[in-house]
Amino acid sequence: MKHRLRNSLIILFITIIMLYFLLKDHFNEIIEIISKASFPWILVAIIIYLIYFITDTIPFYIFTKNYNKDISFKFMLYLNSITKFFNGITPLATGGQPMQIYELRKKGTSTANSTNAVTQFYIVFQISLVLWAFIALFFDKVFHIIEMNTGLTIFTILGFLLNGIVLIFLFIISFNKSFNKGLVRTIISFLAKIKIVREKEKQIDKWNNTCEEFYNNSKLLLSNKTSFFAGILFQMITLTFYHLLPFALAKSVGVTNFTIYHSIICSAYIYLTGCYIPIPGSTGGMEYVFLGFVGTFITDYRLNAVLLLWRALTYYIPTIMGGIIYNIKSLKK
Repeated sequence: MKHRLRNSLIILFITIIMLYFLLKDHFNEIIEIISKASFPWILVAIIIYLIYFITDTIPFYIFTKNYNKDISFKFMLYLNSITKFFNGITPLATGGQPMQIYELRKKGTSTANSTNAVTQFYIVFQISLVLWAFIALFFDKVFHIIEMNTGLTIFTILGFLLNGIVLIFLFIISFNKSFNKGLVRTIISFLAKIKIVREKEKQIDKWNNTCEEFYNNSKLLLSNKTSFFAGILFQMITLTFYHLLPFALAKSVGVTNFTIYHSIICSAYIYLTGCYIPIPGSTGGMEYVFLGFVGTFITDYRLNAVLLLWRALTYYIPTIMGGIIYNIKSLKK
């Protein structure tokens, strides 16, 4: 609870600073633009997000169903909603995956199988994320769509490098049994030295057995090609809907020169480059890269209005709703 409160205060503090810089020069104009935003286009944006949310759940449901036939899609929607909350309040969105494993265990899925399903889903997500970024990079460089400054260029290079490293690491821990066991021994030995873990060898044997099960189950990811490629397909569709959101929101404030094509390319870059900022919600980083990429096409203060609407729809509202849903269920129990 203390960690959640601390992270929430960090988010609030940084958000206030960001809002100050976004609104300080044209506060009245930006608020007026948002208040007069086209309701039909806002509704379109909400529908796009809901489709994104549902399709984002499908790959995880597919992988989890391989290990627990009793898992319902309704439960996976709940799990996705609280994942938005725990990802939103933790640096680098690291809080969602442990909570997914914890919730799946309560539904009768073993730790190894839960971890395996989460890892498989994350591998598919990383593959799709990098694929979309390469598609955006290809069309951007061929047709010279976005003129990047030095800062955006550095962010983009780092985004490709870091997401590529994450993808390689995920494949290693999924398919390299000796690496997993060596990693377990190193971590437990360290924890034993600082007196956090007792009975070192017993704990190592326990986790080695888990790694063995994890390794055996991981081979299903490639052996079950239908699930693997279906996961990638749905995740590509998911990201496509996510990348359409800036277009719908730009339309809602009367921007006419920002097309679907521009929206997809800009959003693919934004997702790639902003997601590794080590602050809850990537607050600050997401705003910077959004202003940089989308600002190529929207040059007046409507850009700030679109940014505020985009962050509300993709981050603040899902995080708040996920927290409410999680706490309501916890209170019921």
